[in-house]
Amino acid sequence: MYKTKILADSACDLSKELATELNAERAVPFYLDIGDETFVDDDSLSIADLMAKMKACTTKMGSACPSPAQWMDIFIKAGGGFAVTISSKLSAMYQTAKLGWEMAKNEVPELVGHVFDSKSASCGEVLVAMKIRQFIESGLGFDGVVKKVESFIEEMRTFVLLEDVSNVVKNGRMSKIKGTIVNVLGVKPVLCNKDGEIDLFGKFRGSSNVAGKLLDCVAQCRREIKGNELVISHCNNLSLAEELRDEARKRFDFGRILILETGGLTSIYACDRGIILSF
Repeated sequence: MYKTKILADSACDLSKELATELNAERAVPFYLDIGDETFVDDDSLSIADLMAKMKACTTKMGSACPSPAQWMDIFIKAGGGFAVTISSKLSAMYQTAKLGWEMAKNEVPELVGHVFDSKSASCGEVLVAMKIRQFIESGLGFDGVVKKVESFIEEMRTFVLLEDVSNVVKNGRMSKIKGTIVNVLGVKPVLCNKDGEIDLFGKFRGSSNVAGKLLDCVAQCRREIKGNELVISHCNNLSLAEELRDEARKRFDFGRILILETGGLTSIYACDRGIILSF
């Protein structure tokens, strides 16, 4: 019998309550570089302090992966199971986890497990973890769970609404000139996942009906929604997250809608008041 523990990197915005429900864990942290300081993105990290450091930082910010040995130790301790990582197009974490899994198998050949490339991040990783648990509880065998989850990942969509692009400029994801233009003109870029990479889906100006405009993007996807889950992560923007949830209930037939707070890594890239949603 395979182990059903779900392991994730710290780009997965799991709440403590949801981690318990899913038997999941943000087991492996990123290291966050803000100017000359390095922070460990684990449960002890103060997001408020991190945000203050980011706002004060005038140099480039970034992140680094742990060693494969850290993943190896986690896999062995868990006795196998399923791992979920940020998109392999955005970070080396997936490759690090895969190498850690191979090292664990060399140490303990009877381990059974799989590493999923979420092709997303944040609430996208959370949604993948939810699907893993759903398929396990449906009675599928190990291979069946892997096949179903990999298929779901190909269909999953993630959108990011940036209220502030200053951090994205600092960490090199957007040019300084373009970032200045976006801030001055009040343009809100909407990004999406495309084959595991970040792509520009659209943009709009002003602060009126932001929730409605973002949900219009959801409607354009023409994905099966009825009975499925919508997961929303926010960085200091609970009011918009709740407005999105309430409007989504009116417009769509999602089976469950969750609101979560961004962790350390996600907060760097979502920036203050950023919103991410996956379905």
